[in-house]
Amino acid sequence: MKYLLSLVLVAGIVFQTTAKDDFSLTVYETYDDYASKKGQAMHEFIGFDWTLGILNIYYRITKKEEGRLNATKIFGFSVGEQFYRVIKSKPYRVLMEGKIVYYENGLAHLNMLVGGEDEYGVEQGEWHMISADMKSDLVEFPSSKATKEFGDRAELKAMFECVDELKKKKTEKVRECVKANN
Repeated sequence: MKYLLSLVLVAGIVFQTTAKDDFSLTVYETYDDYASKKGQAMHEFIGFDWTLGILNIYYRITKKEEGRLNATKIFGFSVGEQFYRVIKSKPYRVLMEGKIVYYENGLAHLNMLVGGEDEYGVEQGEWHMISADMKSDLVEFPSSKATKEFGDRAELKAMFECVDELKKKKTEKVRECVKANN
């Protein structure tokens, strides 16, 4: 049993290290670009800033040359396998697509990539969002608006019940409810 636990721990560390190694940046100007997988490769993602409602993405072109992209009005971008949709200049990370699309605070997820912050930096606020599909409006989740727009859908009933039963609506708990029922 001790060896099995060690194996699982090592596998998790290797997986996490591998997942964080891919910093290739692809930018999608429009939804159609995203849907047809015709993004613009921008080399390697190295950072971002979000100041006064302007989202800038920094990327490496060569060892000594860096570029900056104002990403305020693009549809979205990917860093490795992680896709971020940009809405009103804010990035939202797409975590799950299924019966709905589930998003979390993209700024926190980007901080985890570049700053070594852990997952617990992703917390509630207007940063848990859902949408019907990748091109529809985002709705804060959980919220009365989400219940009004999605709560009557039979296939989502279990997800809403799961979230309603939570005493504290912490990110990892909300995520578990969505994952189990999406």
